[in-house]
Amino acid sequence: MTPRHRITAFVLLLVFVAALLRIGLAVRPGLWVDEVFSLAMATGHSLEHPAAEANPELGDYVEPSEPLPASTWRKYAEHENPLAGVDRVVRAVLLSDTSPPLYYVLLNLWTRVAGTSDAALRLFSTLWALLCFPLLWVLGREIGGRRAAWATCIFYAFSPVALYYATEGRMYSLLWFLGLLLIWSSLLLTRRGPHPRLLVLWIASAAAGLLSHYFFAFVWLAALCWLALYPGRLPRLHLAAATMVVGLLILPWYLLLPESLGRWRVTAGWLDYPLTLKQALTAPFLLAWSFLSGSGIWGGSKWDNQLAALLYALLILLVLRRGVRPLLSERRRLFWLWLFAAVLGVLAFDLLRGTNASLMARYALPGLPAAMLLAGLGISRLPRRTQAPFLLGILLCWTPGLADIFRWPPRMWQPFPEVAERLTAWTRPGDVIIVHSIPSGVLGVARYQDSPAPLASWVPQLGQRDSASDMAALTAGRCRVALVKIHDLGEPSPAELWLREHATLAGEHRLHSDPVTEILYFLPAPAGRSATRCPAWNTPAPTAPGTPAPPAPHTAG
Repeated sequence: MTPRHRITAFVLLLVFVAALLRIGLAVRPGLWVDEVFSLAMATGHSLEHPAAEANPELGDYVEPSEPLPASTWRKYAEHENPLAGVDRVVRAVLLSDTSPPLYYVLLNLWTRVAGTSDAALRLFSTLWALLCFPLLWVLGREIGGRRAAWATCIFYAFSPVALYYATEGRMYSLLWFLGLLLIWSSLLLTRRGPHPRLLVLWIASAAAGLLSHYFFAFVWLAALCWLALYPGRLPRLHLAAATMVVGLLILPWYLLLPESLGRWRVTAGWLDYPLTLKQALTAPFLLAWSFLSGSGIWGGSKWDNQLAALLYALLILLVLRRGVRPLLSERRRLFWLWLFAAVLGVLAFDLLRGTNASLMARYALPGLPAAMLLAGLGISRLPRRTQAPFLLGILLCWTPGLADIFRWPPRMWQPFPEVAERLTAWTRPGDVIIVHSIPSGVLGVARYQDSPAPLASWVPQLGQRDSASDMAALTAGRCRVALVKIHDLGEPSPAELWLREHATLAGEHRLHSDPVTEILYFLPAPAGRSATRCPAWNTPAPTAPGTPAPPAPHTAG
């Protein structure tokens, strides 16, 4: 086997291992609300619109007056017959989301073939994540040679943040791929000049990214500024023309941007809290750190993360001892611009809009490939004998985070399958389930529900429920009531207040404390009235298999 064939074999082995890890995560059941939202948008169902604007004929979410079977609720995240077209998807996105529609349009096409299961949704993201490997290898060689390419691909294969978001049913891995494609084509344009295919590739990747997420604009601006400063063999006139074409391609959607951002939505305003001075000063560093950290919303170890920070600090010192100038060569500046733009762009957005997106690491994710590539460059700048130990040390520091990703369900504070399992074990015909949540939370509960009891939604933001009349109607003739509180955005539950006043609390399960996710079990009828028809109506809430027992039943005050 020649050295070239040996390298190819090792690269393919690395990609194979990375694919196994990602596919293993992708096929696990259990979506969170944003992923349920992705399926609703991709199948042409609006969820976040004002109640008065709902059009049931176009698949819009409607809060019905009576409980419905879980199968009826599940249809909001499934394809209809006939299938919803691109126009329906775009309309749903305009009504419900603050992101552009391209990801959902592509997901619509994918789910027509692959279906709308949890695995199908997440494997779409996994596909884009795996397609990043060839580009990471090519750009790694561009930035620092073969050793930088190796380090970059190893980082990307085993990075907890890259692994976690590569299997989430959102647009992040698509943004990585498009960002890599944009940067690669930018480098080729400066080297080869305005070749038509390269210009088309640059325009297509830029427009696709800008139509997938607004924060991709920071990546595009970094590439645009670098090309303007260092055009190489690309005439600036051609760059201006390509930029104009990108603008024309995205113009139809961006003309709707003021309308989109000005619309009321169920989850409107959840970011509308300005950063404090301390948060504004620390946010860029925390966002940059999130790219290489072993800890995050998935878990991880504080001590191992601190050890990783020490390794990175030592890595920086050793690299700087060999000189700063090589790190800032003309072509490497593009990657620094990419990283800084992704981090500082989110902060600039917050300062202009009075929001706090900088506190959410996922909003800077378009810059993750740049962080991987620059980390690979740093490893390649070390003395050869220290490269492997440094790389191995960082991977070991990531081990607790990786273990937690596989140990715990994603977004463990939204355990929809566990909620459904408990409800299925407790409910019987004649019971009713009331879900206090946002629309995608209601669909999340219904998605895994295999219970004979119908399900009623209670979305306070829609203003369609009256606690007295609606609760009396929803509980009339019911043996028992299960109230689920999950992802309610901190809204108080009128249903809970009514039930505590008019019913007996038989038991409760708190599945998560912050934010609160819990199931409350109520007996809405006085003892004796339903005893014949519902002989088990006054028994404590039983425990789902493999779960802790609920508190002893007690009577609401």
